[in-house]
Order: sequence, then C-alpha cells, then structure tokens
Amino acid sequence: MRVFECSQCGVCADGHVWGFALLATQGWGLAAATNPPGAVERAWLCEACCARAENLARGLSKLSAPKPRERPREGQRLKVLIIDDHLLMLRSMVRMLAGCETMITTSPREAWAALQSAHFDVVVSDVMMPEMSGPELYARCFAYSPELARRFIFASADPILAQREIERTAQALGVTTPPPLLSKPTSRSALMSAVATVAHGTAHESGTYVLRLTDEISTNRG
Repeated sequence: MRVFECSQCGVCADGHVWGFALLATQGWGLAAATNPPGAVERAWLCEACCARAENLARGLSKLSAPKPRERPREGQRLKVLIIDDHLLMLRSMVRMLAGCETMITTSPREAWAALQSAHFDVVVSDVMMPEMSGPELYARCFAYSPELARRFIFASADPILAQREIERTAQALGVTTPPPLLSKPTSRSALMSAVATVAHGTAHESGTYVLRLTDEISTNRG
C-alpha cells in the first residue's frame, strides 16, 4: 500500500502502487501539470478537485468559444416581421408566407419596439413610410445590433428610388453589402427565396431580386 496526496488540496488516500484503486473506485485523477514539475507522486487530484477542474475547463471553453449565429432549427417555422404602411400589402405577404410565423405592423416605431423585445429570423420592410423610412429603421437596428440588421429585406413599389436610399444609408453606416430589395408587388417565389436566403445567412448581392424581376418583365414584353 502507498499513500497518495492530492496536488491541490493535500488530502491523502491509500492505494495500490499504480493507483488503480484511486482511479477506479475513489474518483481520483491525474493533474494536468505536476507541482513541482516532474514530481509524479504529487500529480494526483482527489475527486472533489477533479470536479472543480472539469467545471473550470467547461467555463473557460464557454467564454472562449465564438457565439454561433442564430439559425432556425430544421423543421422550425421561420419567424418573420413584416412592416408596411399599406394593410393590403401586409395581408398579401402574410398569405405568401403561409408556412412562416408572421407578425405584421403598419408602424415602424412599433416594429422597432418589437425588434428590441423579441427574436425574428427575417424582417421584411417597406422603404418609404410616413413616420420612419425603412432605411431609417434599418440604421437604428444596425446601431443596436449589426446581426439584427443583417436579417433585413426591403420591398418597394419604386425600386430605383428605393435602391438609392438603401445604398445611401448603407454607405453612411459603412455596410458593404446592403440588404436585398424586392419590387412590389412581388411574386411568392421571389419573396420566399429572399426570406430563405436571409434566414440561413446565405450570401446575397444587393438588388439581386429586383434585377431578376426586371429581367423577367423585359423578357415577357419582348
């Protein structure tokens, strides 16, 4: 028999020379580093000190690990906030996003309050609105959380003017890739594509959906 001493708290226990009794039956373990270096006989940790060391390691791991971007889980309904001062447009988008959990409002200020208190996977916003424009709401969200601002999609009946406003705001904020812009009225496929792209963090090019719709219209007219 041999006496083993915990390298942290100094508690002692009897065990076989190879320490199997400590490891297997009493919950002891080996210290990550010996004290003094090379002193194998003092390289043990008792059960309590082992538990403390494991808890500390887990805590440090959580502190050092980067926080992953929130993404909807497989099979989970996307939560979408839609802001537009035209109620008919809101109702139309809700129908097109029937598979999503939607919240609608005609007030950008009400939307701003909701965005500070609840999580949304995607924010679909009109551009020109009376009390606060879509780009102004986007700028507020960017100052509050750049991650939140990356969930924006804009929609406008005047995409050319809207694109200028969006790009002006993005430039002032130092954003290299502004949110995508949909032309109103939009198709269900274009809206769903934009929502899926933003919700899953897929890279997009500003104006992609507007240009695509414009090309489709030109082709049909030709």
